[in-house]
Amino acid sequence: MTNKPSFRQAQVDFAAHIRDPLNNPANPNIEDRRMAIYRDLFINSISGLLAGSYPVMRSLYNKQEWKDLVRKFYRKENNKTPHFPEIPREFVEFLKDNEVDADKPFLYELAHYEWLELHLDKHNAEAEKKALNNEQSLLSQRPVVSPLFKLQAYQYPFHQIKKSYQPTKPLTDALLMVIWRDCQYQIHFSELKPFSALLLETLINNQTLTGQQILETLGQQYQQADLELFVQQGYLALKKWYQQDIIIATE
Repeated sequence: MTNKPSFRQAQVDFAAHIRDPLNNPANPNIEDRRMAIYRDLFINSISGLLAGSYPVMRSLYNKQEWKDLVRKFYRKENNKTPHFPEIPREFVEFLKDNEVDADKPFLYELAHYEWLELHLDKHNAEAEKKALNNEQSLLSQRPVVSPLFKLQAYQYPFHQIKKSYQPTKPLTDALLMVIWRDCQYQIHFSELKPFSALLLETLINNQTLTGQQILETLGQQYQQADLELFVQQGYLALKKWYQQDIIIATE
């Protein structure tokens, strides 16, 4: 009887070695020169894909540091998908669940933002913008928001991070951001004040109220002394979001 492993086991052993050659020895019957070709091919492919998906993060590391980071992801079998476009998303999940660089506690949030840019850029949804009946439609009707934006709260100023600025402590107050794709397929982000974030979140969940009703309700909840002025200021926010393609219609 032969001790030769089954074809399936041979594949498992081959993949384990490719992912983590230090802890999984290669098949001794295969010349290491040949195995090195596969080792380099696979790690360089994943490394290049992630570098293109996370250019800011990549800029924080030298070549070897970056390859070491990718190897941490690669060897833990986090990238289970056979589809290359899904690997960047799995990398974000890996960073969320694993502290891979104690000197860069912001790494997950930076990756999350860069992934959101990629996700919105490649999203197959279309934001069909419709003309308003008149300028007051944003108040007299229900504002409809685009499916191509995300409202996020971050603990680190991801938009300022670069090689020369890498914060080690979170912000005192959360950074509220809206990230969106406009009708010209351009990606944007903008910092929001707490009320603007609350208003935008309300619009996301709103199914029945007009813009006027939403603003009056919020104004009463937060005991605004001058409700008319509050509504007018809120209207300016709605108008700006319509111009930016975050709001795309009223109905």
